[in-house]
Amino acid sequence: MRYTIMHDLMNYHKFDLQLNKDDIACSVWNNLSKTANPSSNDLPERVLDEAHQLARVKAVCKTMKIIKTTDRQVFLEGGQALTSSLLVCLAGPAQSLFLAICTLGDLIDKRVDEYNRRGLAAHAYFLDVAGTCLIESAGRKLVKQVKNKFNSAGYKTTIPLGPGHSYWKNFIDQQIIYDLLNPKDLGVKILSSGMMLPKKTLSLVMGIGHELPPSKENHCHYCGIGHKCPLSRALRPAK
Repeated sequence: MRYTIMHDLMNYHKFDLQLNKDDIACSVWNNLSKTANPSSNDLPERVLDEAHQLARVKAVCKTMKIIKTTDRQVFLEGGQALTSSLLVCLAGPAQSLFLAICTLGDLIDKRVDEYNRRGLAAHAYFLDVAGTCLIESAGRKLVKQVKNKFNSAGYKTTIPLGPGHSYWKNFIDQQIIYDLLNPKDLGVKILSSGMMLPKKTLSLVMGIGHELPPSKENHCHYCGIGHKCPLSRALRPAK
């Protein structure tokens, strides 16, 4: 007997993250580390430790039934539609969509602002980059947990995708995902532009089904920015 997907049930997650310098081996971090003042060459490591202390990783997620798909849209039970040709390509044959919003909270944002006010630009920039790497890692950890859960129950999952990237330009969908998950209890709000606050917050969507098309390793391979993005994982194995 196959596991039955529980649709519309809200799930909340909290977990800790521990990254080292190798985990955030992006060009921005590496270049800044090389050019750091010799008197403060331990700054990157100190700021990374601070980011760990400030991060409060929380996530909310739910699974929704797919009603139909077109060449550009995936329609969910309730009438909402997400518009992305890549989402249709990878998740069109799926039975359900998994949606999640994950955040680190606002302590990193506040500390970055504090460093900038004090004129500590390097501290602010390193902390901002570390926070970005932490929220990306949090998303990957959540995805791994969810994939393991559904895979063990006999389902396949797509790679995670999200609005705001070149392959998913309809940023209005960010509002749709926000409304479906209602992450106010996580302290997350959304601006009219579609940007979510705290800044270290992301949304992701995955298709769930029995027969899904093959895909590349991660969403960076589909991004138009390509290797110009300092955080691109297209050349690095997924962790």
